[in-house]
Amino acid sequence: MITYGHEKFIQQSIESILMQQTTFDFELVIANDCSPDTTDAVVNDILKTHKKANKIKYFSHSKNKGMYANFLFALSECKLKYIALCEGDDYWIDPLKLQKQVDFLESNPDYEVCFTNISIINENNLIVKDKLIIDKRVGIYE
Repeated sequence: MITYGHEKFIQQSIESILMQQTTFDFELVIANDCSPDTTDAVVNDILKTHKKANKIKYFSHSKNKGMYANFLFALSECKLKYIALCEGDDYWIDPLKLQKQVDFLESNPDYEVCFTNISIINENNLIVKDKLIIDKRVGIYE
């Protein structure tokens, strides 16, 4: 998870990952790119109070690296078999998301990547785009 200026969203984003129900261990790598807001304080509070805080590896950069360099840094800190992406202003709604994706990848060794559909919501929590993929069989994108 890369983050910059996500103080309004980061808690929901982190909690959506920590709520994952899996038969395997996972970790959450967070790379804060020197956010100018209270993102760091929100994450540190979660690290102190959340019952699954031990799953979080948190890096708070003292200088801004830029989005791409911060993303590469976060990837370099990922040490497990699979990597799932969720930026600091995104969140997951299915507590079985990771389990379903790992089950699929383990059952289909010819696949290297999988992802789910998304909904884009605005600041008023209204859906502005409901699907990224409209036909899963042929990969038609909207």
